[in-house]
Amino acid sequence: MKKLAILWILAVLLLGGCDDFLTSRDKSQVLEKVLFTDREGVEDALYGIYAGLAKSGLYGAEMSYRLDLLAQFYEPLTSSLYDMLEYEFDDPGVRPFQNDIWKSMYRSISDINNFLDNLDAYEGKELRFENLYRGEALGLRAYLHFDLLRMYASVKMSERGIPYVTRFGSSVTSFSTVKECYDFIIGDLTEAERLLRQDDTLLTLPRVRSHEFIMCRNRELHFNWYAVQATLARVYYMRGEPGDLEKAGQYARTVIESEKFPLIKNPQDVRFVVAGVVAETESIWGLSNKKLYEVLHSHYVESDGNNSIAPSSAQIKLYVTTDGTTDWRKDWFRTVIGSSGDRSVKILDPVELGIGDEPAGEKGVNQIRVAEMYLIAAEAALDTEPETARKYLDDLARSRGLEQFNELLTLEGIDKEWRRELVQEGQVWFLMKRRHPEKVVAVHNNQEIIMTEDKWQLLIPDDEFEFREDFTM
Repeated sequence: MKKLAILWILAVLLLGGCDDFLTSRDKSQVLEKVLFTDREGVEDALYGIYAGLAKSGLYGAEMSYRLDLLAQFYEPLTSSLYDMLEYEFDDPGVRPFQNDIWKSMYRSISDINNFLDNLDAYEGKELRFENLYRGEALGLRAYLHFDLLRMYASVKMSERGIPYVTRFGSSVTSFSTVKECYDFIIGDLTEAERLLRQDDTLLTLPRVRSHEFIMCRNRELHFNWYAVQATLARVYYMRGEPGDLEKAGQYARTVIESEKFPLIKNPQDVRFVVAGVVAETESIWGLSNKKLYEVLHSHYVESDGNNSIAPSSAQIKLYVTTDGTTDWRKDWFRTVIGSSGDRSVKILDPVELGIGDEPAGEKGVNQIRVAEMYLIAAEAALDTEPETARKYLDDLARSRGLEQFNELLTLEGIDKEWRRELVQEGQVWFLMKRRHPEKVVAVHNNQEIIMTEDKWQLLIPDDEFEFREDFTM
């Protein structure tokens, strides 16, 4: 049996815990069954799961970096990434990252299921926040399966999806269809929604930085009730069945209208709003981590590594205005010490880069920001309430320094805004997959790529099919 306490509590310590969220007693020698004897032990185990997700091999760096390569945001500084840009997923240089992400995410899912099993078997003193523990774990399980589904499966409901794993142990979980996976995801999120209602009072603005109980602090660093709403918006938006876009808009509006995640008021602040921190106002949920700068710097600033990249000229042109206003998002791309030419610095710590002061927020990596909810809400209202759609887009544009949304009120115009706003956050590739264009232009050579179905799905590791007969490769 895995010793979650040993594996992940150590990860917490290595990643740099903080006094109010990832503080952990030294339990490196304590077995799991001892860990689950009191409230502090249960919380330590939960925080360990979060710490694992924030590692550089997953959401800390690789997920957004790789997916944004697929979205054609970056021009590689070496030819080693060209196969990635051309969606040659079976290339020997591209297979390893796909295998690593698949296995790492299922390892985290296994730890979540182990956590839930231990929570079910808990016999210690009554747990005041048991609903929060269980709700967060179920929400995380759905979130991880949803990202795996978006990466490794078809958009067609009847096709092979992924294994939706809900039990801890060595038994093999069969693959489900895409439709079945969506049903499981929505089921877990719906239960998490029920369990996390306490966030209506726990997650406030300004954020709670001190509280008698650690679980009540920094709820934006937990998979909170609003993260559930935002993830449901993503899920219905991506699934795309009849009525789903309307549901996605409803969930997105719930987050927006809560007024707990307002867009920034000073447009110039957008330069650093997510720079090494989980944004003070705009972040619905993010992962705490203080130790990612070195990895991010090697990808986005340095010019002599196999994974080094520069922003595409097409991306930089998106922020050019002709009406005398300034889109301050342009400063997400700039020359800094250690680079020759513009680099993508949006998510890098400005203090470490030497370009600004410490932004407001907790050190870490954003997972869902309210700007995405504005874009989903706008598209949901586009056909039936175009003026409402324009208001969402105008509000977002003004918070970035513009007088109004300057594109045509069309899907193409909204898609451009996705590319302006969500660069370096790993979400635009999923938008592209949802749209399913027949051709994509490769940024490194301007050649059109014919997008066959296999180019929209990462490759599942071969060994996943060795003991299964329900689905084949």
